[in-house]
Amino acid sequence: MTDVSSMDAIWPRARIAILGPFPPRPGGVSVQCAMLADKLEAAGARVTRINTDVQALRGRGGWRKGLMPPAQVASVIRELRRTRDQWDILHVHAASWWGFMPAVLGLQARRWGKRLVVTYHGGEAAQFMARHGRLAAGALRRYHALLTLTPTQAAIFRRHQLAPTIVPNIVPIDAYNFRRRGPVQPRLLWLRHLEARYRPLDALDAFQRVRQIHPDAVLTLAGDGPLREQVAHRAQAHDLTGVFLPGRLSASQIVAVYDAADIFLNTSAVDNLPLTLIEASASGLPVVSTDAGAISDLISDGENGLLAAVGDVDGLTAHVLRLLADADLARRLSLAARANARRYDWPQIAPRLARAYGLV
Repeated sequence: MTDVSSMDAIWPRARIAILGPFPPRPGGVSVQCAMLADKLEAAGARVTRINTDVQALRGRGGWRKGLMPPAQVASVIRELRRTRDQWDILHVHAASWWGFMPAVLGLQARRWGKRLVVTYHGGEAAQFMARHGRLAAGALRRYHALLTLTPTQAAIFRRHQLAPTIVPNIVPIDAYNFRRRGPVQPRLLWLRHLEARYRPLDALDAFQRVRQIHPDAVLTLAGDGPLREQVAHRAQAHDLTGVFLPGRLSASQIVAVYDAADIFLNTSAVDNLPLTLIEASASGLPVVSTDAGAISDLISDGENGLLAAVGDVDGLTAHVLRLLADADLARRLSLAARANARRYDWPQIAPRLARAYGLV
């Protein structure tokens, strides 16, 4: 593999446009687009950010909500045309359903002689391709490189006669304070968007069972979303006084909540390569998670985390209790988690991107 030092002269020659959502839009894809842009600029590349989000309409209700899709399309087309002399490579970040829109609009750059690269995010690729595979595959074949985050996701696209390359998300692991756990205290952290596909109520149910044995246990459910009030009501109804809902956190606050916790709990039903699991691992947190989607590509059960089936609250609870009772296991998983996270640091990802961009 080409190492980063040998590419010091490559990046300054690169002019790259990143098309996707950017903060303050919440979510892992916007975080990843901003992270990639920052890393490329730090390496010397010239980067153009083309935001698919229209922040002025974000969160608006009524008739304004209906303006979002056409406003996004118009904004992307306008920015692609306005900036096209500033870049030679277009890196599109797409997902399923409406999230595939950037991949379609980015195709116009072929007429301008640009190199097209697309990264496919999200955990619903199988459903999306089952319904729209013929049209989607036709669009993706026109890209010079199709990147997926995990082997599980890559296999989905191979079934549609596509040839994806696996290039995972970037996580700057040194930005997270590593603290070796073991023995662990009953301080649990759950960090996702509070919506149905991430099943935060399962986390509450598991926590309630943990509290029966460890009445001093605490659970921080960090994040915001449509289920926030329901989660708060459920916690109050069951007198779960150890539950904290701090809402959406800043980057520095996220580092702090990882550092303060001893076990990371993830209950999602749909997932691909969740940044939170990598960040928690970089912080040395033993991970207890469902095996949704491609999570098993990231976490090997018993080696660098503990996995249970989606919806298996008993299994998740048993894993948490096992960690609380077995200091050696917690210590081993904590160290293995940090080592696992290093796979996603910039020095590991940069050479793969350089090849996808046609720079090496």
